[in-house]
Amino acid sequence: MARPDVTIRRATIDDAAGINAVYNPYILETAATFETTPIDEASRRRWIETRLANPRHPVFVADGREGIAGFANAAPFDERQAYETSVKVSVFLAPDAKGKGVGAGLYEALFGALNRVDVHRAYALIVAPNPASVALHERFGFRQVSTLDEVGRKFGRYYSVMWFEKRFEA
Repeated sequence: MARPDVTIRRATIDDAAGINAVYNPYILETAATFETTPIDEASRRRWIETRLANPRHPVFVADGREGIAGFANAAPFDERQAYETSVKVSVFLAPDAKGKGVGAGLYEALFGALNRVDVHRAYALIVAPNPASVALHERFGFRQVSTLDEVGRKFGRYYSVMWFEKRFEA
């Protein structure tokens, strides 16, 4: 459960800058995402708009006293039609929100929403090593199904990606 000073809610267009404030440092400073260019606010607003239009792809934010402390979202697994009931999920937290239950609170909200729509599988891609992320995903019923060895290169080195799967039963 999230901390009492954080409210978990669905994201709005006005959360674009706050989401970027959490996410862009991951792009610039870590291999947790394979994006390499920071996301501008207009692009983030469009990203949120597309998710507001599809109940399978919600975005939730942890809104704290000092702004957005983290976000979780579901995205298309693949744009091809046959994959429509499979989603990729992720959660990103501001540094001061880690280890305080914020990620779990975001995932509780996200998976609660996904349980109410036609989603069959959720996939999480975790850049190795990341024991905290593995533990969070396993807590929510994910199991590792694959590892792609040295599939991405960032900061001049190769990284492997662990694939985790969560099953939603009808």
